[in-house]
This record gives sequence, structure tokens and C-alpha cells, in this order.
Amino acid sequence: MYYYVYDEFVQDAKYERELANIETRLTDLGISGKIARLALFRDASELIRDASLKGAKTIIAVGNDLTLRKVIDAAADHRSVLGIIPLGKDGNFIASMLGIPNGVAACDVISARMVEAIDTGVINGHRFINSCMIDNGAGMEIDCGRKFKVFPVKKCSIEIRNLAIEDETVPAANPADGKIELVIRTVNRSLFSRKKVKSTVVPVKELTMSGENTVRIRVDGEQFEGKEFRISVLASHLKLIIGKERKF
Repeated sequence: MYYYVYDEFVQDAKYERELANIETRLTDLGISGKIARLALFRDASELIRDASLKGAKTIIAVGNDLTLRKVIDAAADHRSVLGIIPLGKDGNFIASMLGIPNGVAACDVISARMVEAIDTGVINGHRFINSCMIDNGAGMEIDCGRKFKVFPVKKCSIEIRNLAIEDETVPAANPADGKIELVIRTVNRSLFSRKKVKSTVVPVKELTMSGENTVRIRVDGEQFEGKEFRISVLASHLKLIIGKERKF
């Protein structure tokens, strides 16, 4: 049974027609199901738990990356298959990585049901799919699985990657290798004031980042604050619906 979780923002009137088209297409494909609508006092975990007890095996988030953040823990706990129908112009990086098109076109990908098990990261007890990012990690202590420590002393960005595309300085992260990647990026300037980014990549299974000051960290687009972050990986832990155009 399919269980569709509508994020609060998609209930805006501007999405009414698109949602109607999505629901019609899902019915045509024979994969319509129960719909739950998130709201301020409606917890996604409770909704998914109740749905799972009633036989729901596939959870579809209707929204964006932050919607996935709201449902991933409960979906993984109940061993559900997780998919997404992305809506809106922003905040759909993970859907793009999974090869899921925006709007009604996603319904056909959901129906094709290509499922792959990927690793998930865990930060302070909560799962993530893509990455965690700190804009300036200078002064933090990074304990890499009690094997060695890293002490960034100059301004740098720190990223913990699970599912991520390649960029100018680092290759794509493999979300099925049982590891996460610690990426430390520093910016140096040449004699002609040109910026040059230097990246250090360290594959690990767990790490702890801590510091004296409170720092902000973005986890799959959601922002948190803290002085200590314990991060690890759960290998092949999450079953995701992917498209043929996936980027990993």
C-alpha cells in the first residue's frame, strides 16, 4: 500500500491544480493510496508509524528535500520503501540526484518502482541522505572514529557527504560503500588574487566534531546549532525509489 505525505507548503492554493493532476495520474497508474497532510501539530513519525501498522509498505514524500528530512527516520525505522514527488522550484537537490523529475512526471518513476538500498548518514541520532555542512570549521576538533584527529586552524568549510555529486575538487560520493566522506575545503589566493580551493577528502565510518563555540550546521538543507555533532553511517539502510537519470 502506498502512503503519500503532503508537506505543509504544497497545500498552498498555487499547487492545487498540480496536486490534482498528480492524484489523477497516480490513479491512472493504479498506485493511488492514503494521503496524510502535515501541519504544525501533526508529526510525520506518528503518521507513518500508524500507516505502517495498517499495512503501508511505500512512503512517498510530496514536497522537497526538507519533506524527506521529516519522514526519513520513520520510513527507515519501519523498513518502508521511500520515494518522493518533488514540487516547487527550490530545495529539490536530492530528488535531482535520485533522477526524479518535478511534478506529475515523477508519478511514472514511482510506478516503475526501481528500488535501491543506499547508506544513510546519522547525525546526533537523526538520519540524512545528502550531506552536513559547516561554513567555517576553524577551531573545531574532528575525531575520526578514534583513529586520528584533525584540527582545522584556518578558515575552512567542513562537509560530511553521503550522496553528493562531484565538483571541481572532489569526486562524487558513493552512497553504497558503507562510508561517509569528511571533506575539508580551504581557499588560498595566488599572487594575482585568484581563489584556489584545496580539498582534503577522508573516508570514515564515524566521526565526532566538537568545539568551544556554538556553530551552525546544515543537514540536507535544514539548519541546526550545537557544539558537538556525532556522525556515523548505516550501510545499505534505506530503500529508495530512483529514476533512470540518477546521478550515482
